[in-house]
Amino acid sequence: KLTLRMEPVELGAVVAKAIETASPLLDKRRHRLHVAVPREGLLVVADASRLAQVLSNILNNAAKYTEPGGDISITAAREGETAAVRVRDSGSGIAPELLPHIFDLFVQGSQALDRSQGGLGVGLTIARSLVAMHGGGLSATSEGVGRGSEFTVQLPLGPAQRRAPAAAPAAPLRESEPAPATRSLRILMVDDNEDAIS
Repeated sequence: KLTLRMEPVELGAVVAKAIETASPLLDKRRHRLHVAVPREGLLVVADASRLAQVLSNILNNAAKYTEPGGDISITAAREGETAAVRVRDSGSGIAPELLPHIFDLFVQGSQALDRSQGGLGVGLTIARSLVAMHGGGLSATSEGVGRGSEFTVQLPLGPAQRRAPAAAPAAPLRESEPAPATRSLRILMVDDNEDAIS
């Protein structure tokens, strides 16, 4: 029994939170994460925490099932009246006979690999249920074992955005080029060491 706190949220902010949550495992396994998600322009009505939980679960699975130093990408774009978030990896892929059951309870890919990471085979089942509670869908594709996989979350755009024409792509969450040297930053420093203050 779960109650969602639904409100308009930018999908870019949700993806950023999911990446932050999944970063420890991505970093530990030295994966290269490629991000192409606009900061603004994909407004959905959602429970931001639960949606971030779904995306971080998918990212963590991608990290588990991809050999160290692999490639993982997360993209988001408008597709008609929906927003689609895709997580693609260069990992172990999904066997054709397993693909139709990948969201079933207690189903796992490589048993030894997933159990070594503490998986129980319930994460994708919960993720699909949460996406369905948002009025969306979660699907998976793979060209087979050893050929990676792609998971797609589709969510309805917010009512105002469905009526608006598709906007030009906004700046991505991660820029491929470093920021200009003239960019100013504000830094707040707090020190509770009384000896340093007096």
